[in-house]
Amino acid sequence: MNIKAIFNHPLFKSSLIYTLCAAINKAVPFLILPVLSYYLIPSDYGIVANYSVLLSIISIFVILGLNGAISVNYFTLSKTDLSKYIFNGILLILISSLILIIGIFFLNEIIYSFFKLPKTYQYLSVLMALTSAFTTINLTLLRLEDKPFSFGVYEISKTVLDIGLSLTLVVVYKMGWIGRVDGMLIASLLFGFLSLYIIYSRGYLKFNYDKTFIIGILAFGLPLIPHSLSFWLRSGVDRIFITKYIGEAETGLYATGFQFGILISFLTLSFNNAFLPYMYKLLTEKNIEKLNRNKEGLVKLAYYGIVGLIVMCVIFTIGSNFILEYFFSDKYASASEFIFWAILSQTFQGIYLFFVNYIFFVKKTKYLAMITFFCASLQVVLSYLLINKIGAIGAAYSTAFISFINLLLVAYYSNKVYEMPWLEFFRTSK
Repeated sequence: MNIKAIFNHPLFKSSLIYTLCAAINKAVPFLILPVLSYYLIPSDYGIVANYSVLLSIISIFVILGLNGAISVNYFTLSKTDLSKYIFNGILLILISSLILIIGIFFLNEIIYSFFKLPKTYQYLSVLMALTSAFTTINLTLLRLEDKPFSFGVYEISKTVLDIGLSLTLVVVYKMGWIGRVDGMLIASLLFGFLSLYIIYSRGYLKFNYDKTFIIGILAFGLPLIPHSLSFWLRSGVDRIFITKYIGEAETGLYATGFQFGILISFLTLSFNNAFLPYMYKLLTEKNIEKLNRNKEGLVKLAYYGIVGLIVMCVIFTIGSNFILEYFFSDKYASASEFIFWAILSQTFQGIYLFFVNYIFFVKKTKYLAMITFFCASLQVVLSYLLINKIGAIGAAYSTAFISFINLLLVAYYSNKVYEMPWLEFFRTSK
């Protein structure tokens, strides 16, 4: 297949739209951060970060992996059965949301001690998680129907409304952290209920209780909770500990510093999305001699990619400190001590992608989940110890160190389940 054919291929065009949507949705919140830094003091931004952390935890228990379950069953169920399946899934997430609200009623003081969020916003986080689940289902259906343009317009519109409302409430009405959270919340509510209407109007919601579907969704989603929590532990527990043992202001500075890691994570994830189909195609070669050449080419590409990531780590660190110094309020100057560790952590995560895909290729994910959960648990312990001993910078050290350990363990396991000529590259070079 020549280059022109690749660019004209529907899969390439779809992937490009999804990548651009992801870029905009990640870039826009980052780009408004310098503006917010002049209107939100670090403690305000710390509470915003805590709200996002709480929302991510609650979302795991609200959606129960329903979007994944729909994806798995989309091509095997008739539209009538699929509409029943989605109805029963939504019924489940309504029940899980109610259970969470009851839980908050009894645990709101404990939650406040860790997140510094008033009771009202604890309840609202459940409502936002619920409406976000409706939007996720709608976007999942659009993706499965291969409607990237509709997907992109919908997702970007939600982001624009979110940011527009937040800037209005924070900058014009001087509402502080409440303005930023309310902007997120209002956008989620409007697009969530709009999503529910769209799902219904397109015939994807048939009101028919089915115990078999309920059991099937739970069987699919419940085992994913520990796996999802392990990712949350890696990305959210540090902020909780900093808030609990140091304060919201330090959480705000830490979260600001770690926002700069998004720059490198976006590039690595975008490359991975484009690289994955190419890699799998090379590895399915039947001719042994060609397969070996393909493996050598993939290894060389990985090493070049690793060197590129290390160079980008240095460049992005310098550039990020420049941006912080000249575009952010002086109140956030101390966030600079976290920037290098944030970018380094994402660099390790980017290198990790060059190894983990081989595990997915041979479908040996059982021990990958164990590695992920082990690293997440280790990070909880290490973050707790270091934060209490040396302050918030301890969380940054912990994140970078565990990202490196995770990379080493995955690289070792990857070569165990699918051997690649990683050392041949050096022999060939010599």
